[in-house]
Amino acid sequence: MRNKLNSLSKYQKIQYLSIIPLLSICIPSFNIDVQAQQSSLTNNTSNNNNNVKSDKINLVIENLSVDRSVTNLVEIKGDIKNNSTFDLHEVKVSAEYYDKTGTLLEKVEHFITSPSYILKPNEQVSFDILEVIGFNKLGDYNIAASGETIN
Repeated sequence: MRNKLNSLSKYQKIQYLSIIPLLSICIPSFNIDVQAQQSSLTNNTSNNNNNVKSDKINLVIENLSVDRSVTNLVEIKGDIKNNSTFDLHEVKVSAEYYDKTGTLLEKVEHFITSPSYILKPNEQVSFDILEVIGFNKLGDYNIAASGETIN
């Protein structure tokens, strides 16, 4: 590394050396986070093998409409209502779109709320999603909403 630095011009040395502190800050913190996540995933897996419990709650979609947008794409709108007795977060819409012959065109998930948003029981949140699927190709669809309970 020293030989490489000696062959560089003064300006190139400054540029090269200014990157090193940034890398030394970013890379170790990234490795620590990954290791912490891996160990917590291992712990969760070993602890939950006997008691497999899903914190996912299926929600009601009201006022659902699947229409053609002004750009001839598929636009879905509706309201998601928390019909459970739990506070929920990570509310998302999962959709499968099929063509007129029943062939799957697209399978997607969209988070409707921000990570910090809490959907209380009997509250609702609206969504308006534009899918990059030609409306004239659309035959059938399955749309569902879900959320995670807060532990």
